[in-house]
Amino acid sequence: MSWLDAAGTGSVYTFTIVAKGNGAYREAGPYVVAFVELDEGPRLMTNIVDTPPESVFVGQRVAVVFTPTEDGPALPRFRPE
Repeated sequence: MSWLDAAGTGSVYTFTIVAKGNGAYREAGPYVVAFVELDEGPRLMTNIVDTPPESVFVGQRVAVVFTPTEDGPALPRFRPE
């Protein structure tokens, strides 16, 4: 594995809608867990945010947004372009 500079854009490769999560995410549903294929090629597991879960589709163009965390680096998530 190695680091790669990326533009932060890509498309939804596959996804699922989680109706009810576990643990800290128990009350967070519904939410989208997806693999996004970056324009540069790599795929990463992430969330699709800022859109209703039922509007997400395979091939949808997305762009990265960073969600701050309390105890670590910001999380890369994606929203529709």
